[in-house]
Amino acid sequence: MFQYFGELMILQMPEDISAPPADNAGHECYLMQFSDGNRIDLGIYLVEMLPILGSDSLSILLLDKDAIIGAYPPSNDGDYLPKPPTLKAFADCCNEFWWVSPYVAKGLWRQEILNAKYFLDEVVRVELMEMLTWHIGWKTGFSVSPGKMGKYFQRYLEPELWEMLLKTYSPADYEQTWQALFVMGELFRKTAIPLAEHFQLVYPFEDDRRVSAHLRHVHDLPRHASEMY
Repeated sequence: MFQYFGELMILQMPEDISAPPADNAGHECYLMQFSDGNRIDLGIYLVEMLPILGSDSLSILLLDKDAIIGAYPPSNDGDYLPKPPTLKAFADCCNEFWWVSPYVAKGLWRQEILNAKYFLDEVVRVELMEMLTWHIGWKTGFSVSPGKMGKYFQRYLEPELWEMLLKTYSPADYEQTWQALFVMGELFRKTAIPLAEHFQLVYPFEDDRRVSAHLRHVHDLPRHASEMY
């Protein structure tokens, strides 16, 4: 639902939307964009659901005429601050990064750019962003939020790392996507190893070595090769 200066244009009611489908769980959400730039996501809930809704640390209570909600603590970024990596979370991040990187290489060698870009941006990049979030947390004492989807990364990453990150965003070009993949590996390694040393975690050096060598091999493999090695 969109509203422009009092003119109301209803595109589709929430309960009629199929993507995502309505869950009929006792609440609806109306998304409103105003022409002055303001946006409101208006959630409407049954009163009996209030005890289970809770709040995040940024919540601000504007009005409670019937005093049924109770006071909120002062708004803060607490729920959105990165936390130090656990042994398992770090291991899982490294494993997924190095395991899926060859999927990108396979897609590139086969000249399947959409497949390669999917794995690069939807899987490998997710793990890279997780590692960079831990890096920012470590360097800032886990006291600042890096923002949703890394929107504040430029504020907190060292200039060298920021420039490397920008190079991982490539157009739909095969060689440029190869180079983006290689820079991703370099940036991941550059941040993960010091992080592992500081928090006494285990970096998979052998996985890194073998996968990196494999990526280079596939990059250099003749286009019509019938065997991998």
